[in-house]
Amino acid sequence: MRASCPHAAPTAAGPSTSAKRFTEQVLRLLLEVVDRRRSSTHLRAFTDAKALAAINTMLAQDSAPDRNLGTATLTRFHLTPVEGDAAEVFATYQRGPRTLAIAGRIESSKDSWRLVAVRMF
Repeated sequence: MRASCPHAAPTAAGPSTSAKRFTEQVLRLLLEVVDRRRSSTHLRAFTDAKALAAINTMLAQDSAPDRNLGTATLTRFHLTPVEGDAAEVFATYQRGPRTLAIAGRIESSKDSWRLVAVRMF
């Protein structure tokens, strides 16, 4: 028998419209940066320093998954609220014939959201 994993209490309302809008915007921008269609400086206003450093490291090492297959296109994303001011992000994107994934976390501070963690698979 498996031990149950602790889960955040479900919220009836789900993620806010502003969180959804921010997530779609930042994921599309992230894919443009990873495809080198935009500079990573465009992400500075939407990410914290550690997340931006991770993205810059991935770019410097040219380790974005399957970049040789063409342009990345966001297909869908999901948000799971984990606290009142944070949500876990899961997204899928197409690159050529492959479907790949992004995982991350967004957090709210005052009137804006920020991407604080990101991983591309």
